Amino acid sequence: MGKTARELGTQVDVIHLEKGARFPEPEEYDLVIIGSGIRMGEWTKEPLEFIEQKMESLSKTKVALFVVSGYAGNPDKVAEAQAEYLDSMPTKYPGLSPISTALIGGVFQFNKYNLAIRALVKNIIKDQMTPGEELPEKLDFRNWDMIHDWIKGLVEGLQES
Repeated sequence: MGKTARELGTQVDVIHLEKGARFPEPEEYDLVIIGSGIRMGEWTKEPLEFIEQKMESLSKTKVALFVVSGYAGNPDKVAEAQAEYLDSMPTKYPGLSPISTALIGGVFQFNKYNLAIRALVKNIIKDQMTPGEELPEKLDFRNWDMIHDWIKGLVEGLQES
């Protein structure tokens, strides 16, 4: 995302909250994009803590949200995931008014998970496969065109305002 925005001529700071990085006040930016993976049906801890700690400043700038979820690759679950993980955020965090959201498919590399998680995810995936179809060691549900277009729309929106 950062690379795409830079290629479109935008100055970008990418800050990895899970690494404990310090960050400036959100209101110092024209746009703040906050993203999270979904673990056990929830946003990860660090982005939620960031939102809670910086709510006042976030309410003074444009904010976009995205989540990376396996449900983005499942047409039967997309609407549910959008509602649960993105559309509900302003209700959970009054003052947070995202100008845009994106539900992004993730990557499952089974060898990176412990045995219990690997078995759970494989069972979920197998239910969606045709009988006899082999389960690969890596499933990639990312839609790079959609991601690029989302970032491009955000950058163009900033340039117009």
